[in-house]
Amino acid sequence: MIKIFVDGEPIPAARPRYSGGRVYQPARNREYREKVSWCAKVAMKSAAPLAGALSAVVKLYRRYRPTSQSFGDVDNHLKAIFDALQGIVFTNDAQIVSCHVEKHTDGENPRAEIEIAPAAVSV
Repeated sequence: MIKIFVDGEPIPAARPRYSGGRVYQPARNREYREKVSWCAKVAMKSAAPLAGALSAVVKLYRRYRPTSQSFGDVDNHLKAIFDALQGIVFTNDAQIVSCHVEKHTDGENPRAEIEIAPAAVSV
C-alpha cells in the first residue's frame, strides 16, 4: 500500500481554458498537480509504478467556508489527483477498479490523504 499526504487546500480539476488558439490549465491547477506528483514521488521512493488492478481511498480535508462556497465535485478532485499520480504510482488511472472518497472540514490542517493498494478483486 502506498500512502500519500498532500498538505494544503485540495483543488479540483478545472475545465481547460482557451486563449489565442491555445488550450491551457489555470496556474493553480497546474501547481496543485505538480505538488501531488512531487508528494507521490516522495512516497514511492523511486519504486516502479504499481501493476494490476488497484483500489484507492481519498480523504479530502479543507478549511471551513460558508456554505455558499462549494467544496468541488468529487469527480473533479479525483481527476486532478489521479492525473498527477499517473506514471508515478500507477501506469494508467484505468487500473483503479475501486475508489472511496470522503470530504471533511479541518480548519487547522487542510490536506489530501491518498491510499493506493492492490485491489481485492481483479478485472
